[in-house]
Amino acid sequence: MVLIFAIVSKLNYDIIKPVINMKYYVLASGSKGNATFIEENGTGILIDCGITKKQLNFKLSELGLSEDDIDYVFLTHDHYDHSKNIHTFTKDKIYTAKGNLDDVDNQHELIPYQEYTFGSLQVFVLRISHDATNPIAFIFKGEESLLYMTDTGYVSQRNRDLIHDLNYYIIESNHDIGMLMNTRRPLVLKNRILGDTGHLNNEYSARVMAEVIGPHTKEITLAHLSQEANTPELALDTYYMVFDELQIDFDQKMIRCADQVHVLAGGMHED
Repeated sequence: MVLIFAIVSKLNYDIIKPVINMKYYVLASGSKGNATFIEENGTGILIDCGITKKQLNFKLSELGLSEDDIDYVFLTHDHYDHSKNIHTFTKDKIYTAKGNLDDVDNQHELIPYQEYTFGSLQVFVLRISHDATNPIAFIFKGEESLLYMTDTGYVSQRNRDLIHDLNYYIIESNHDIGMLMNTRRPLVLKNRILGDTGHLNNEYSARVMAEVIGPHTKEITLAHLSQEANTPELALDTYYMVFDELQIDFDQKMIRCADQVHVLAGGMHED
């Protein structure tokens, strides 16, 4: 009788134990440094560490988190604004694609178009197009799903086919073409940004999202906005214009811009 009660009690516990939906925090986003923390059901992943360890710990502490909540560290590519302080973490925590860090062994190498398990999350790696050694993006899937994709000149058809109808998108919306061309930047730099290994402009980003979002999509976060060649208002207005043109019915309040200084929190939706 005692044994039966114990089994029933365990079954009841398994049924009612809480499921923690995905949470994400864009800690910093832009050309001066990038870092994003994703958490679901006890698994915490930091994407990039292009800010100082002091800034990272301060921003985490404001959220009631600490470095102890980071189980894994992913590096998207080897540019300084993403990799600057990646080595403040021990090598056993860091994962990236081949060539992005000199001292990453095969067991910590992420291969594009393969899926990996990290704690409670499945992570599918995408190859993207940027003038870096081996740039990658990520699809995270657990109780919910999220795309993290910045620093790419375009989004391939292969990648578009893989990112349909996710719950959350953190997607680059780097510049407005007109603003970029009116900056005092050298023409060679402007052409680099506009090229296939540069960055996504607002309209291109919006049209990709209009194509891939679906009925399960809850939030779109615009990331890596240029401080010289974009504004949050312009990025959002471009999204609204494109969505209206294509008759995409999506809550405008759920399209938001990450920035360099302030933490943007997302996820945590109750189904």
